[in-house]
Amino acid sequence: MKLVVVDVTELAPPEPMTVIITALARLPADHCLLVTHRRQPFPLYEKLHQAAWAYHCQVHDEDNISLFIYRQIDQLLFEQHFDGEVFNPL
Repeated sequence: MKLVVVDVTELAPPEPMTVIITALARLPADHCLLVTHRRQPFPLYEKLHQAAWAYHCQVHDEDNISLFIYRQIDQLLFEQHFDGEVFNPL
């Protein structure tokens, strides 16, 4: 599983949601989107679930999270490649 990285830390709402949704629409099969964000995008989580996406969030500190988004069918693949690893791109 390969990572595609987007950084939305400097964007004002609703731009992060737009960037993430656009990146997911273009995400190749067997890839994972790694989003660097300054907070958890709680409104996004329900949309992801409804659209058959899964996610894993790592909170590094108050203003720095890594959000992994991948297809629900790739859960095992994600766990084999990334589960337990800590990513802090800053």
